Amino acid sequence: MAQGERQYCLLMDGRKYNRNAGCKRHDNAYGINGGGGEAERRAADRAFYAHMRAERDPLALVVLVAVRSCGWFFFNYHGRPWRGQLVRRIFRNY
Repeated sequence: MAQGERQYCLLMDGRKYNRNAGCKRHDNAYGINGGGGEAERRAADRAFYAHMRAERDPLALVVLVAVRSCGWFFFNYHGRPWRGQLVRRIFRNY
């Protein structure tokens, strides 16, 4: 990760195991340019897990469990169970 580059990984060092690239793709799949329903969220989580496994990241399984259990709060739903990202409804400046 170059100096001044945005850190996309929450609660882990993005400089290790090429995590920042995977976190960025995952964030984009979850965020304003992504989203959808549960199938899209599951696909984004699986792609993130596959990226971490390919990089031999020891936190791959831990991160998969975390995004599957807590990712709904950040995912941009397109209608069900709500519309938009819940995190932005609660924390307006997120």
